[in-house]
Amino acid sequence: MDADIHTRYVSDFYQILDFKCRCVDCRTSKPEYGEAFAISFVRKGNFLFNVFRRSLDSYSGCVLITKPGYERTVTHTHTIPDECTIIEFRQDFHPRLLEQYGKTKFFRDEDLHSTLVRTTAETELLHYQLWQLTKGRSGSKLQIDHLVLHITSKVLGSITDHVPGQQLQANLKRHHLITIERAKEYITENFTRDLSLMELAEYCYVSPFHFSRIFKLFTAVSPHQFLLAIRLQQAAMLLQTTALPVADIAFKSGFNSIEHFNAAFRKKYHCAPTMFRTTFETSAHQNSKIS
Repeated sequence: MDADIHTRYVSDFYQILDFKCRCVDCRTSKPEYGEAFAISFVRKGNFLFNVFRRSLDSYSGCVLITKPGYERTVTHTHTIPDECTIIEFRQDFHPRLLEQYGKTKFFRDEDLHSTLVRTTAETELLHYQLWQLTKGRSGSKLQIDHLVLHITSKVLGSITDHVPGQQLQANLKRHHLITIERAKEYITENFTRDLSLMELAEYCYVSPFHFSRIFKLFTAVSPHQFLLAIRLQQAAMLLQTTALPVADIAFKSGFNSIEHFNAAFRKKYHCAPTMFRTTFETSAHQNSKIS
């Protein structure tokens, strides 16, 4: 396949690749053989991932999960070359993945060589943070490893047989994939600010009514729900990884009142932020004693 592939980060059990296709016409690549288990976030573009009688419609908002040991081809359906962030696990780490997730249907069914899951606001934020840390080479090994395992848990825990976007018409994707890509990137980069619908719509060059409608078509949630989920995911990570006071975490995550933060956090995680932190610390302490 005609593509630029750059290694952004190498761990002792995975590597993170920046994949940028250079194809601009709608054609199918030659067969390729996948040797590693991989989780790929589609950042831009639209392509069909063809593997064993299945053609997976992949675009921004999708995560492609591929098993090792199978042949595949790629058909490009969009004039904009696709871009992906690929988390590729070392072959000797694959048995450990199977220990954790091998009982799921995806791993047990030999006819399922690859599958797609929808991103959520939480996984979008985790991917964005991973991308920024590896881009600026500013993250510690432990921090990046934590993000990768968190992403793996979120993604593999949500595997279904659902194929995202099968209800989206081709012309809708053709005209508005870029709109959604821009919107999600803008929200993720500015989630601590008090964003308005008009600001988002103007940034994406569409009307507020049209923006709200197509955003929900692509993401299954409203812009407000997407923003709220990102803020709550950020708060949960800060509770787990820092000793900051709860009030500081609320404001650093974009909430303008501690009352609103507490109510939203309870609704999402079914406990208060302080209890969430205590439960995590207790679990981490118990796991360290076992190991």
